[in-house]
Amino acid sequence: MNSTRRRVIVGLAAVTAVAGGVVLAPVAGASVTGSARALPVRLLVGLRDGVATDVALPSLTRLGLPKADGDSTARRLLGEIRAKAVEVPTGRAEAVTAALRADPNVAYVQIDPQAEKADVTPDDPWMTQDRQPELKYLNVPAAWDTTTGAAVTVAVVDSGVNPVGDLAGKVLPGYDFANDDSSPSDDEGHGTMVASLIAATPDNGAGMAGVCAQCKILPVKVVGRSGLGYHSDIAQGIIYAAQKGAKIINLSLGSTVSSAVLQDAVAYANGKGALVVAAAGNSDTNAKSYPAAYADVLAVGATDTRTGGTAKAWFSNFGSWVDVAAPGITAAMQYNGVYCWDSRDSCWTTEYDPKTGELVYDDYSVQGTSFSAPLVSGVAALVASAHPNYSGGSLRYAITNSGRRDNTWTQFGTVDAVRAINSGTDTKAPTATGFTPAANAKVRANVAITPTGLADDWFGIRNVSLYVDGKWHGSDYVAPFAPVLKTGTRNGAVKVQLVIYDKAGNSTWLPARWYTADNLAPTVSITKAPANKAKVKGTVKVYAKAADKSGINRVELIVNGKVVATDRTAGYVLSFKVASQKKTMKVRIRAYDKAGNVKYTTIRTYYRA
Repeated sequence: MNSTRRRVIVGLAAVTAVAGGVVLAPVAGASVTGSARALPVRLLVGLRDGVATDVALPSLTRLGLPKADGDSTARRLLGEIRAKAVEVPTGRAEAVTAALRADPNVAYVQIDPQAEKADVTPDDPWMTQDRQPELKYLNVPAAWDTTTGAAVTVAVVDSGVNPVGDLAGKVLPGYDFANDDSSPSDDEGHGTMVASLIAATPDNGAGMAGVCAQCKILPVKVVGRSGLGYHSDIAQGIIYAAQKGAKIINLSLGSTVSSAVLQDAVAYANGKGALVVAAAGNSDTNAKSYPAAYADVLAVGATDTRTGGTAKAWFSNFGSWVDVAAPGITAAMQYNGVYCWDSRDSCWTTEYDPKTGELVYDDYSVQGTSFSAPLVSGVAALVASAHPNYSGGSLRYAITNSGRRDNTWTQFGTVDAVRAINSGTDTKAPTATGFTPAANAKVRANVAITPTGLADDWFGIRNVSLYVDGKWHGSDYVAPFAPVLKTGTRNGAVKVQLVIYDKAGNSTWLPARWYTADNLAPTVSITKAPANKAKVKGTVKVYAKAADKSGINRVELIVNGKVVATDRTAGYVLSFKVASQKKTMKVRIRAYDKAGNVKYTTIRTYYRA
């Protein structure tokens, strides 16, 4: 059999639109079929530090696309990571991209990539008949002597989840970002199988056993029936799960292409205290798959369940970026409640090439790092059950620090549930030297408050929160951390404090400092100059006066939209040479106060004599 043509039926392939066509690259599951949606073109747009997330982009308004950045849910969720997803007609994509890149509010523009699915001993038949050897390979039954889990919420960001069979009563209300509705039912099948490995009800005399008996599943649908999902939808799903209180977020999907939106969504989830677990991919390569390869994501490779759960499965990706390993040929429950186990009598797939009749696949269908990842998510949930105070960073450390160093193709080896539950965590708070702007600064509008000298001796910095007058004002979850102070219409003293959190959840409050908010524009007027519509020649002098409570920074003379003279001393006198200007001159004065507020005089029109 030609191995390059083998397909694992449930898995993950990346589909990314690029200039000149569509690239399909197998990633964390097995299916390498499918096609990208051609219309419309979706762009990812990142906002610069200090820009309010609800800013309207003038570049879109000028192009007649003021509402191209999605519905209110998309704007709210992506706004948490200073991003927008903009859908535009194919024929206008190039012009919109160029306009956005020239917009001073915009940090980056990228085509939105797509990802695809990666595909006390209970009395359940699958356990008693040894149809779930993957659990003993992870030492899960022994861990159940300590805890069988608590009501920990695990988000399955996937194709949806159906509350059938062993998942009945375990599935919380969720959301469907693939279709933008509140019904995350599974019409593809992958998400339900993933969820069953995490939380299928054990010890009920039927079906199979999930790793965490008491866990709740939050279904977040980001992959449609085609098996494809945009990075922006996945990012929204991650943010949504974190906001809904998910302690663990399972991503049995991925792409060979990275995006800032997906990476920032992971950082946001980390900042909310969640652990993100992702499948490493099924391409038998050391090439990175995303989101698994991002820092602070627990990347899971697959071991061969059939040979004892230690050796690498033939399909699994590998390398130092893959954190841990878990069995990749597993039992599972399908979306119609039918159970699978590794046998020709259950969920076996035989496929032939329709053109040549050649056998291309003859094997059990539930294989892939898609199924290794939820086993590890379940173990993380057991650790969270035993240690409710552990943050996502602490859960990640507990699993990696306790891994059995039994292979060289991952960084930390195979997961061991008992050792993970007994692992400690960091208890030392992070440090910082201060923040900017300096104390007593005059501020206006939206101001980035940036910590300096951040340091942590173990896990690293997770997020920075801003408090104004003793109340939470905002947080930033993406380095370099700079939460935004929105002064709005305030004028007067503002008390500001920052709280620094490390990835274990330890925190440090920095000393408060005071700013003076000034959102009032200065006054400015022309006291002496040629009258409007005058004919002028030689050198024209314009006399002006300006005033502001916080003081005037500078006064500028503008001719035909360009600054031709600046004066910083009261009794402002500015001039320009008529010969250097066009025959018609539009003249005005502009004044800035020391907080940055600006005021213009009305325009005077002069003509060359």
